[in-house]
Amino acid sequence: MSAHVDAAFTEAVRLHQAGDLAAAEPGYRRVLDMNPAHPGALVNLGVLAAKRGDLVTATQLYQDAIAVNPGQLDAHFNLGNLLRKLGKPHDAAAAYQHAVRIDPNHPRAFLNLGLAVSDAGDWPTAVDCFRRAVAIDPGLADAYNLLGDALYRLGRPAEAVGVFREYVARCPDDPRGHHNLGLALAGSGTYEDAVPELELAVRLRPDYADACNSLGVALEALGRADEAQEQYRRAIELRETFADAWSNLGTSLTEQGRVPEALDALNKALSLRADARTDSNRLLALCYSSGHDANDLFHAHADWTGRYADALLGPPPRVVDASPERRLKVGYVSADFRQHTVAAFIETLFTHHDRNRVHVTGYANVTRADDTTDRLRRLADGWRPITHLPDAQVADLIAADEIDVLVDLSGHTAGNRLLVFARKPAPVQITLFGYPATTGLKAIDYKVSDPVADPPSESGEQYAERVLRLPEVAWAYRPPANAPEPNALPGLSGRSFTFGCLNNPAKLSEACVAAWSRVLKAVPKSRLVLLAGRSSAAARGIADRFTLHGIVSDRLEIVYRLPAAEYLEAYQPIDLALDPFPYNGGVTTCDALWMGVPVLTVAGTDYRSRQGASILTNLGLPEFVADSSDKLVELAASWADQRAALADLRGSLREMMTASPLTDAPRYVRHLEAAYREAWANTIGAGERPA
Repeated sequence: MSAHVDAAFTEAVRLHQAGDLAAAEPGYRRVLDMNPAHPGALVNLGVLAAKRGDLVTATQLYQDAIAVNPGQLDAHFNLGNLLRKLGKPHDAAAAYQHAVRIDPNHPRAFLNLGLAVSDAGDWPTAVDCFRRAVAIDPGLADAYNLLGDALYRLGRPAEAVGVFREYVARCPDDPRGHHNLGLALAGSGTYEDAVPELELAVRLRPDYADACNSLGVALEALGRADEAQEQYRRAIELRETFADAWSNLGTSLTEQGRVPEALDALNKALSLRADARTDSNRLLALCYSSGHDANDLFHAHADWTGRYADALLGPPPRVVDASPERRLKVGYVSADFRQHTVAAFIETLFTHHDRNRVHVTGYANVTRADDTTDRLRRLADGWRPITHLPDAQVADLIAADEIDVLVDLSGHTAGNRLLVFARKPAPVQITLFGYPATTGLKAIDYKVSDPVADPPSESGEQYAERVLRLPEVAWAYRPPANAPEPNALPGLSGRSFTFGCLNNPAKLSEACVAAWSRVLKAVPKSRLVLLAGRSSAAARGIADRFTLHGIVSDRLEIVYRLPAAEYLEAYQPIDLALDPFPYNGGVTTCDALWMGVPVLTVAGTDYRSRQGASILTNLGLPEFVADSSDKLVELAASWADQRAALADLRGSLREMMTASPLTDAPRYVRHLEAAYREAWANTIGAGERPA
């Protein structure tokens, strides 16, 4: 009998291998007629059932084979494959685990186990599985690609680079490998090396939309925004529904000040896929727009909260120790614990906090750490890298750290973790610096401001948060080290009077262009210095916008983004700076003043358009604050005729800054700590909430 069964099974396998599936299936059934517990026939019938799409029958056949022979390797392996197809990664992983216990040297079983745990989001285990597969069979090329991907997703791009290099050495013509290597290089911060790999991926496969998009991101990081936009548009041509490419295009256009185009692209991305990050980028673009007032911004941010955050809000954590005067645990969440404008402000906080009153923890959402990151880590009492942790896990971590006051330093800017705050992991949550509008979150209790930037009579309907007004300034300015001394007023040398603005070109709103064109017409032969990022197309676009208002390009001097030292020197030809509106300058305004250049601002009705007024009022220069575009033109023309007065002011501005609240970091931090203490007292019921 056994010989007959074996012969029948051998013949059925031969037919199967020859591709004659119609004859193989009855052959396997004849085997089962003779031996219903034949595991090989059960497994191979399962293979045939799976091939024709009958997954339920295939599953049952594999399970029957395992029931009669638990050591049947192929049954466990094939069942794992089937369960992965059915979207059951945990069950699939269990099947593969049986397979590797039966044969600990089965590379494909480890490879597929890695895939299953990857599907379940368990990337550390996936790394172990892919490493084991490679160790067993160094020639298993796919394992290198998958291992590199797992390492990359775990935030270990430098390790992923080496693994992807192994893969492309084995498969040099596979565009996926070059794309993944490019992503890992970019993730390691070596964008110059990433670009050639991504370009090669596109050459190998010209219709590779993902590689075009990734190439755009790398080019953008190198300041090659015009080329980046070409790649985003190419990706969109290849795949019109590519939401990430639309989002990246919109963000790039925003940075160039092309806000209407940017909003079109970002809205298109959101029509394809609801995404909190893209929607945050849209909110930031709205802040730059002179066509959206404070009420518009409030409702747009409230809508964002309704879409992404409200459902996450739970009860606030229990306060273990409600003593009003005890040492508070304060946590700061930011993507800017690195070389960045915001980092100077963070360093001010970390340096001057009274450690007898405040324990400081940094929650660093930093993609690429640098020397600034290391310096800030040393200044903090506690440090938590959170870049690659899911929002829910970060919220659990903060709750476990028993943070009393959690402070957001990003708003809706890049790298924000607002969906951590949405979960209310701390009893008191505050948004402090880095964003000009409400976050929209019900879970954030307070926004820090000051009486000029947010007059009590004007800011009540603009925020989801309560306003915590510090007595003087909402944030402190740290003057740049090694800044050159202010030079003499250029206008005294007989040169044309020069206005200037070295703010982010995104802040150059249509209202700005119109008003500043009127300023140039009111002051004959005057010139205007502007910053255009690093894009020649952006520079041309800025000049074209002024041309529409009758200003020829010869009256503009457009400079590109500069290193820090050269940036400060770029103020030397400027007689009088103009503050953009409605989104005023902040640190940039203070930089101008530190370099001896007074700033004219138009004060609006919300925080984004009143930062300039706050800075100038605290400096004792309210005469440089206009209440309308008409008044701005009048003041600009008047000051252009008072060059001697401007020259005197230029020589004294740095001393005035040093004596003002703007640069008094210890005093500022004491005011901030008092506000934290007030918010804490309000929360535990020991005080009144501020109006």
